[in-house]
Amino acid sequence: MSTTKKLVIVESPAKAKTIAGYLGSGYVVESSIGHIRDLPNRASDVSKEQRAEYGALGVAVDNDFKPLYIVDADKKAKVNELKKLLKNADELLLATDEDREGEAIAWHLLQELKPKVPVRRMVFHEITKDAIQRALGETREVDLRLVDAQETRRILDRLYGYEVSPVLWKKVMQGLSAGRVQSVAVRLVVERERERRAFVSAGYWDITGTFEPGSFEAKLAAVDGKRVAQGRDFAQDGRMKSDDLARLDEAEARELSTQLEEAAFAVRSADEKPYTRRPAAPFMTSTLQQEASRKLRFTAQTTMRVAQRLYENGFITYMRTDSTTLSESALKAARKQAVELYGAESIPASPRQYARKVKNAQEAHEAIRPAGDSFRTPKQVERELNRDENALYELIWKRTLASQMEDARGLTVSLRLGATSSGGRDVEFSASGTVITFRGFLAAYE
Repeated sequence: MSTTKKLVIVESPAKAKTIAGYLGSGYVVESSIGHIRDLPNRASDVSKEQRAEYGALGVAVDNDFKPLYIVDADKKAKVNELKKLLKNADELLLATDEDREGEAIAWHLLQELKPKVPVRRMVFHEITKDAIQRALGETREVDLRLVDAQETRRILDRLYGYEVSPVLWKKVMQGLSAGRVQSVAVRLVVERERERRAFVSAGYWDITGTFEPGSFEAKLAAVDGKRVAQGRDFAQDGRMKSDDLARLDEAEARELSTQLEEAAFAVRSADEKPYTRRPAAPFMTSTLQQEASRKLRFTAQTTMRVAQRLYENGFITYMRTDSTTLSESALKAARKQAVELYGAESIPASPRQYARKVKNAQEAHEAIRPAGDSFRTPKQVERELNRDENALYELIWKRTLASQMEDARGLTVSLRLGATSSGGRDVEFSASGTVITFRGFLAAYE
């Protein structure tokens, strides 16, 4: 009886453990622990013979930027282990992530292991039993376009960082580094700082009053028919953009406030307008980081680290994506759960579709959402996750459900309250408030 099995290679041990539990005894699932080879880390890694073509950086600039890849010393044992496993396999399945880095890892494995058995590229966006089984039936070849994209970025990183960083050490300070992304970001920060330093501050005052009934607040909006100046009305040089504005200094504001203490105010206008608020799109990587920072006080690094664990253990879909789209099964799951939890009126007649936010986004990926064809509620998973994982899962779950729910609707009322001060100046205060008459997607956040 044959003892050969199919070898499945992924990037991380945690991911390997989860997938192995779904595939059964006919498969061996092993981790490459990230990249198995890369450009040389040190100039000493490039032999004298190779240096004539590749230089010390490992890139043949004069030969179409051909890269030199080597297996690092700490990965040689892992490569040997994978080669031994491959000898007893009748098929190789490369199941690394479906993005540029994952595709590059798969290609490097192919180049280094040199398999003599059939090879298939297996991709999935979530680590659930159903998703893994579907992926087995929908394999493909390695996408060389993604490989080329990753290689181009890697070469740019090498040429930019290794060439420019030493200049910074000489001209600015030891220990600084340059990079394809960070140097551009530094320039943006510097330009913004120069704008800040060139900014001329300008002072202006306003008045806030408390009115009855209900002790609501209203803000001074106009004096003698002229709108009261606010921050947006000043240019970078500190001058007002228009002369047709009322600009109060401290003395004028205090004097006017005193003159209004006994004034009789009347409602001069009351406008009612329908209020509608749409739910936000499902999370992509950047919006997840922003929301986790705002609501959970997570750093970007913490967010991605926690999301990685949730993904590898089958709780959410892949967390590195530019896409805001949901699969058909995810749309059905979100709408079904919203009806179960909040009633049939909580969802629109048809699923909401969100256009991608980034040109050339990796649309093969979905948005970040709970994994599976039906979503587990935060209550159902809380015993399986730690505090940070629970918090992030709940954030993703709420956003996904809310994205498929109805708009919140209500009524916004704007008031203009007028009076004449004891000094004879005509003033108007403005106030507005919104009453929600239909919670819609807001119910998911309560």
